[in-house]
Amino acid sequence: MSELTTTRTYPTPLDEMLRRAQLDDARIAAWPSEAELADAEAAVRAELIASFLAASDQVAIDGALAEARIYDLLNPGSPPVLEELLAIRQYSAEVA
Repeated sequence: MSELTTTRTYPTPLDEMLRRAQLDDARIAAWPSEAELADAEAAVRAELIASFLAASDQVAIDGALAEARIYDLLNPGSPPVLEELLAIRQYSAEVA
């Protein structure tokens, strides 16, 4: 009768270092580029403006303004969307 044995091998420090380097490379490759971040931010800003323009009643307008205010608070380094929406609102009132 043959005896079944398993041998466990442990990675050497060099193997572990190479494995960690591969994980780091994969993480860096998955990180979005500056252009992708700028595109995503522009899409969010456009969506906020579009929802404001599509608002048909005061509740929807107030909701769009609240979303813009939250966006501005979460992104202090970006130009404020709320000011753009208020400028659009003022222009619309002047034209009407």
